[in-house]
Amino acid sequence: MTTRKKTAVSRALSVVKKYFPEVNKVVDATANMNVEVTAADDRIATKKAHKGCAMAVACKRELNLDGVIISVKTAYMIKGKKAIRFSVPERTSREVISFDRGGHFESGEYKLTKPTRKLGEGLRHGDHSGPGGHTKSKDHVLTKNIRTVLGSEVE
Repeated sequence: MTTRKKTAVSRALSVVKKYFPEVNKVVDATANMNVEVTAADDRIATKKAHKGCAMAVACKRELNLDGVIISVKTAYMIKGKKAIRFSVPERTSREVISFDRGGHFESGEYKLTKPTRKLGEGLRHGDHSGPGGHTKSKDHVLTKNIRTVLGSEVE
């Protein structure tokens, strides 16, 4: 395992351990997953809560999991001492943001996808090219009034 990959796995594991200290392994999902969010999930969910939002409640209910962490870009499904990492597609992410800002999580089927970049395959220093070789802007806009970013100091 390369140093970069070890660091990425270690960083992901430390994020998960903040919420689920018993977890000792993080792996990438190998397939996409669909989750049905219901009005009941929305009613019992907690706004701005990684472990308690409507999507997390639905995942835990449908998949009989020990826990779930949902952020705007990444999701972790927890079973025993293992966490499986998924990417949160834009449609699902928009619903998470709307929910955190006081709206309801609209009932329906939502997708979580296997990560396009595996743990440890992040951008290299100075590489700002995205899919298709397009350059990404160095300016980052912070979405406000939603849950904290996983791995941030204010988490």
